[in-house]
Amino acid sequence: MTLQTLFDYIDEIKPNAFSNDTKTVWLNEVEGMVQTEAFLLSEKEIVEYHYSASVSTPVTFPDGHTLGIADKSVLRQFRPGGKLTFSPGSPYTGNAKTDIVIQGVNADGLLFPAGSFATTGGTAVTTTLSYDGSSSELLVEPPHSKLYAEYILARIDYANGEYDKYENSMQMFNAFWGEFMRWFARTHCPAGRRQ
Repeated sequence: MTLQTLFDYIDEIKPNAFSNDTKTVWLNEVEGMVQTEAFLLSEKEIVEYHYSASVSTPVTFPDGHTLGIADKSVLRQFRPGGKLTFSPGSPYTGNAKTDIVIQGVNADGLLFPAGSFATTGGTAVTTTLSYDGSSSELLVEPPHSKLYAEYILARIDYANGEYDKYENSMQMFNAFWGEFMRWFARTHCPAGRRQ
């Protein structure tokens, strides 16, 4: 499921005035729980979603499919499935891209399909990266992905002062969360116990 698919579903079943950026903040709350409580990742490993972002940073093109980014803090903004638009200056003017889909993120930078970049090299050039994260894939897959919608619906209810609805939505979220955690523990044994 992508961010946009989730937000379209939420907006259809509960019309609201909250922006996609606000819903992304709430999504990051539940994704943080997934990453720390289920996947047992450390704080430094947690990935956050951004619905959209724009950052100016030095980049390199070490090979035909990697966009090297020296500032590692910038990498936390990007997710596989997200789209990037940028126009680097000389000597990489031929590497300008519009809505190129990110295939992966690693310690060195962003990964794209092989042959994405015609000119390679380690010379850094500053460019503005415009990011569209609406097509980023969420971590939890069906049938357990229902926990995302329920959590955001609860946050909408709370923000609107509809506390009874909030309580009901949180009960549903807690049920879905427990179901997911039990399944994840049985399937993946994250704490290292033997099956």
